[in-house]
Amino acid sequence: MIKHWQTNQEYHCFLTNAKTTFDSSERVRLQSELASAREKLRLLDTDAAMHFLEPFYSNTGRPASNQPQILRSFVLFFLLVSINLTSPSLTTWVSRLKSDCVLASLLGCSVNSLPPLGSYYDFMDRLWTRPDHSLYKRGKLLSPGWNRKKPPKPKGRHQKASENRSSITDSLVSRILDGKDLPFNFEARLQKLFYTIAVLPSLKCGLIPDSSLTISGDGTSVHAHSNPNGHILPSPAHTLSQQEYASLPRHYSDPDASWGWDSDLDSFYFGYTLFQLSCHNPVLHADIPLLLRFTSARRHDSVSFLVAFHELEKHMPGLSIKNMCLDSAMDNLPTYRLLKTRNISALIDLNSKSGHPKTIHDNIRIDKNGTPVCAAGLPMVPNGNDYSSKGHIGCQMWRCPYGKDHKTKCRCSCTSSIYGRVIKTRPEWDIRLYTDIPRSSETYKKIYKQRTATERINNRILNDYGLHRMFIHTKEHYSFMTTMIGICIHLDARYKQQMQTAA
Repeated sequence: MIKHWQTNQEYHCFLTNAKTTFDSSERVRLQSELASAREKLRLLDTDAAMHFLEPFYSNTGRPASNQPQILRSFVLFFLLVSINLTSPSLTTWVSRLKSDCVLASLLGCSVNSLPPLGSYYDFMDRLWTRPDHSLYKRGKLLSPGWNRKKPPKPKGRHQKASENRSSITDSLVSRILDGKDLPFNFEARLQKLFYTIAVLPSLKCGLIPDSSLTISGDGTSVHAHSNPNGHILPSPAHTLSQQEYASLPRHYSDPDASWGWDSDLDSFYFGYTLFQLSCHNPVLHADIPLLLRFTSARRHDSVSFLVAFHELEKHMPGLSIKNMCLDSAMDNLPTYRLLKTRNISALIDLNSKSGHPKTIHDNIRIDKNGTPVCAAGLPMVPNGNDYSSKGHIGCQMWRCPYGKDHKTKCRCSCTSSIYGRVIKTRPEWDIRLYTDIPRSSETYKKIYKQRTATERINNRILNDYGLHRMFIHTKEHYSFMTTMIGICIHLDARYKQQMQTAA
């Protein structure tokens, strides 16, 4: 059970009373370098977190204390990391709080009542649902070949590794459309907490539109600070041969990490893939994460997206999605089929490896984007939709790129029409090539620009908030820390909105 949960109102009263005990230098510090962090903590809704966290604590035994203070401590820790006011080490942070009454007051407690380091890890464990924790025990020994397998090296520079199981996306989409759950969602509680105290408040204050939402998805490589070969425990005798030494079982500080291919660095890396779904607020110029998920470094982004999309639908029902922007790694027919079933417009870069369909008529030439090519070899221009053809829904019409100037500028006499030849393409020919919004249209290009939000959020998580600099292990800790960073990014955007409103 939770001994006492400090409400938001009690927290604000505590801050006001604590200020009266500060000397002049501490007050200046609170009003200068810590001013933005203090205001962002005020925006954090810990009352909503209380109702979510209470079921995860037993009704018997010793009551847990300082739970809202621990949550604020994680948030304040990352807020200060992002502005280089503390190092990205949780142990150092907890130790620093003991000698800093200003930081302690921002958590909502005094220096004498600070939660110990062990309480932070207990807080993390309660939000992780994996039943088997034996892999992480210090004395746990695993085979020497644990997580040594590497994915196939792609051909060419800056190419992503390919998915060996070609039918896996089709199987996953079939399960999702049949209403079946996808297993191994160990971060389900973290995703629900993130929705409760980050996404929902941002929806209510208008940061995230409640309808016609454009979402982008992307994965990024996260390099783990652990030895992929493990450590042999205890130290072996010197009389062992090299072969005997190599076959000894060993302890892995991060048994969840695996080998993957980093297309940016053109090299293998040991760690994880962070896949996230996000949106962009054009008024505030703010990028806002919606769902964060760590997966195996070996997993292809096409699989990661389907799992993330399923969890977004499952844990975040308040989002009304209109458009989905993805890169070429997610260019596969099952993904288009899933999005079309959900009435979501797919804006996905074409992957040259996917090939062109055989369903398109022989008398229609197309370019690599599926756009019809005229007799002069020029890509034709979208000319609206034709709904008059019976049995077909929304045929896309394409006209000569010269339009009214066809007869004077085009040397090919393909037709006697003033506007030149008109071609109709049907979505049922290939839903991958002929999307709801034509790829060559200005509307498509304008919406697809929002996909860069995912790249900026990846940079903020890994670099600005220091996740890459943290010496942490296991998927549980990476997932938890990233969720706390995601909450901070929401608070950054809401603070920016508050400042613009007040201006």
